[in-house]
Amino acid sequence: MPITRATDIALRVLITLAGANGQQTIAEIADSIGVPQRYTGKMVQRLAAEGWVDTSRGKGGGVRVSDMGRTATPFDVIKALGEGWPTIDCAEPPCPLLARGCRLRSMLSNAEATFMKSMGAVSMAQLG
Repeated sequence: MPITRATDIALRVLITLAGANGQQTIAEIADSIGVPQRYTGKMVQRLAAEGWVDTSRGKGGGVRVSDMGRTATPFDVIKALGEGWPTIDCAEPPCPLLARGCRLRSMLSNAEATFMKSMGAVSMAQLG
């Protein structure tokens, strides 16, 4: 299953914050994950909207992982950020192989289920 760049950044941010002691600035996070501050800041806003990080503004402000973010799994993040399932869509446009009993669809479905199960088996706190 393909993971978008946005989801990759979200996972990196959460893992970094889960492993950090205290809060970090956007600049510190961006530097540690190798992503421009602009993209890191946008993802932090999205993660805050989901309740996975807490932010504070002003001098001494920053970002920290929330309790909810610590217990979140990569599966939770992938699902919440709207990653598309399935990897391929056999219905649009309609694939003529479906009528002939194509087994690729079930193979891909099984592979995705296995992937998502493994992504739900560990929390951000465990990854950090």
